[in-house]
Amino acid sequence: MDADLAVRAVARALVLPPGGPLLLGVLGLALLARWPRLARLAIAAALGILLVLSLPVTADLLSLAVEDYPPLRESQPVPVGAIVVLSGGVRRNAADTGGAVLSNASLERLVGGAMLARRTGLPLVLSGGNVEPGIAEADAMALVLRRDFGLEPRIIERRSRTTHENARETAALLAPLWIKNVVLVTSAIHMRRAVAEFEAAGITVIPAPVGATASVGRGLGAWLPKSASLERSSSALYELAGLVVARLVPG
Repeated sequence: MDADLAVRAVARALVLPPGGPLLLGVLGLALLARWPRLARLAIAAALGILLVLSLPVTADLLSLAVEDYPPLRESQPVPVGAIVVLSGGVRRNAADTGGAVLSNASLERLVGGAMLARRTGLPLVLSGGNVEPGIAEADAMALVLRRDFGLEPRIIERRSRTTHENARETAALLAPLWIKNVVLVTSAIHMRRAVAEFEAAGITVIPAPVGATASVGRGLGAWLPKSASLERSSSALYELAGLVVARLVPG
């Protein structure tokens, strides 16, 4: 991992949940002897933030604030071009072929892309490199695509490590094929930023988000804290932060 990506990873871990609230709680413990009132406030805030962000209802609200694009309808026409599937991470210490297992996000995206490929007959482009040493995320997706879906990707893009690089490297591979229109498959929570990056790279995009949030959950389950909801809240906050930065620092 190069210095820029390392700084981003550390900053994300220290600011977003659970790292940010935990750091606030540790700070509160450190101040307990000298400034007990301030320390108790920091500890209470840290626990409160973790609790609120762990609620499914919070994760739903934050996700809906980011998700701009509805799922692609089966009746919606798609242009001649390609289907681009963005990777969403792998677990690298897995005892599996290639030493990497697709994350839930990567698998969900791959399933969506494979279903579209079967329906439309468009070629598949898998995009995703490796931040850590090991197999590229796109290669890990290709293994699953061949093994479980019987499909062969047309292009495997292995160099990208960020959404910006996904768009740039994929556009470079599509240019010799004169492909300027793609159906883009990624998580609904990530689609808004991904579309902006691909359009900036000169690609016309039809969004095909997966894992979209239909509505805010109701009932008792929506108010019970869950680790998966904390992860969803963290991802939504990351995307919201990215959108804010993009507006403050255009281009």
